[in-house]
Amino acid sequence: MAQLGARFDATAHNTEQNDYAELPNGTYRMEIEASEVKPTKDGSGTLLKVTCSVIDPEDYRGRKLFNQYNLENKSATAQEIGQRQFASLCRAVGVTEVEDSEQIHFLPFTVKVGLGKPSKDGQYPARAEIKRYYFEDEAPLPEPAIDDVQPSPKPVAANNNQRPAANQNTPQTAAKPAGSRPWAKGK
Repeated sequence: MAQLGARFDATAHNTEQNDYAELPNGTYRMEIEASEVKPTKDGSGTLLKVTCSVIDPEDYRGRKLFNQYNLENKSATAQEIGQRQFASLCRAVGVTEVEDSEQIHFLPFTVKVGLGKPSKDGQYPARAEIKRYYFEDEAPLPEPAIDDVQPSPKPVAANNNQRPAANQNTPQTAAKPAGSRPWAKGK
């Protein structure tokens, strides 16, 4: 058990939740509001995870987009892609050298956001992702706007684990006695 130190009254707080769809395809002004450096899943590399917040268009102000940059990875290709994307972010915010990720917080930048691909196993739907960074030193920045044509997201497999859903009322087979399990032989 973990003591909270004081009694927390959940009824004293607003618990209204918003069910946001992914950001639509379009051009956005954003800023990074939070970041953290984490190891890769296998522990052999380094990721910079960032939380971007929409500044413009106004209708989407405050909406979040999560991104990560592979700064170090045992895969040379993954590392090269991650470092190139991070360099693009740095150029977009006008910073040439970074020692602490907080140096790029709350600096506006313009990006093209588009719907990515669903996970290969079909477990997760396509998510909005940064497709392109725009640079002030290259050309005039495009105005933030939502694209007129939006893709139709592909549905995610509802139950890919092959178990019946709880409400299907399908007959259950009786459990086999413990001695019939292959790992329980000789018991």
